[in-house]
Parts: sequence; structure tokens; C-alpha cells
Amino acid sequence: MSGQARPLTEAQSGLWYSQALDPANPIFNTGQYVELSGPLDLDAFRRAVDRASAEAEALSLVFRDGPDGPVQALGSAPRLSLVDLSAEDAPEVAARAAITAAMKTPADLARGPIAAQTLYRTGPDRHVWSQQVHHLANDGYGMVMLTRRVADLYAAFRAGEADGGRPFGALETVWAEDDEYRASARREQDRAWWME
Repeated sequence: MSGQARPLTEAQSGLWYSQALDPANPIFNTGQYVELSGPLDLDAFRRAVDRASAEAEALSLVFRDGPDGPVQALGSAPRLSLVDLSAEDAPEVAARAAITAAMKTPADLARGPIAAQTLYRTGPDRHVWSQQVHHLANDGYGMVMLTRRVADLYAAFRAGEADGGRPFGALETVWAEDDEYRASARREQDRAWWME
């Protein structure tokens, strides 16, 4: 764990313990793939994915179970992996099979990583971009935001611009909001409502 350890958020706690009860279950993997047709500027795409992954700090989370319960910290951001399947007899089928196999593989929360970005080359101007993240770090809406950020960065880099608009906010903001909620009367009211 490279960053300062912090407790899990309220939302993460339930996911952590559910995964701990069934560590071989991949149900908390979230993911999607996007088929890219036409010329692809691989350098610009790699830069866009790597930058968006670094900005989305939750993708770099590492976890451990400590004496006072599970904690998280920032580790290394996932980088884009390139897998060339263009020599396969059916490269698109091979890409989907690899994505399916990855999605069926549960994340090892103790070892990581909890996120992966993979670009499968299936032909001269054909690629499949796969994103996979454990639900402790992202959800379906977050996947859309991540995809949009990569697209914005890619367009900016292709245009020779250094920036692709507004980056993601710091994870510290989310942690501060969670700390505030935990200390609030609203949390006690919510707890009472759910207990009732």
C-alpha cells in the first residue's frame, strides 16, 4: 500500500464484506467493451487512456484487511495493455472470449489490480477496447464517465492540444464527504429508518 490508508466508505463496506464471503465470485466486476472501427492513433489513444486512468484515482485503489477492519489507499494507476489478435482466424471472437474470461475472473482485493484497460487489435483498422473495474472503485455510470473522458482526451491529443477539458476530481473529496456523513445526524436518522 503506497498511499495513506483510509477506512472504506459506507458504500464500499457492504461490497467488501460481500466479496469476502465469496472471494471466488466475479459478480462485482463491472466492465464494458467498445469496438473501434477505422484508423486509430495508437499513441494518442494510449495517452488518453493512461491519463484518464490516472485522473480517476479510484482505479488505482489497493485494499487490505487491517486490525481495525479493511482499509484502502492509492496505488498505481492501471495502464493500457495492447493485445494483438489480428493473426487469429476469428480475431473478434478471440477478443470477446478474452474479455469474457477476464470478467469471469474475480479480482483479488488483497493483491490487485482492481482495474484493467486492454486494447485488442483485431485487424488493420479494427480494435476492441475493454475496461474492467471492481465495483468497489466504479459503477456503470462511472464507466460511462471514464469512456467520455478518454474520448475527450483522445480528440484533444489528435488536435495537438495538451488538455481535453475538465479532469476528474480528487478522491479525497469523496472521502471527505463520507467522513462528514458518518459524523452527521442524517446518518443516524438513516440508520434508524433502515433498522425500523
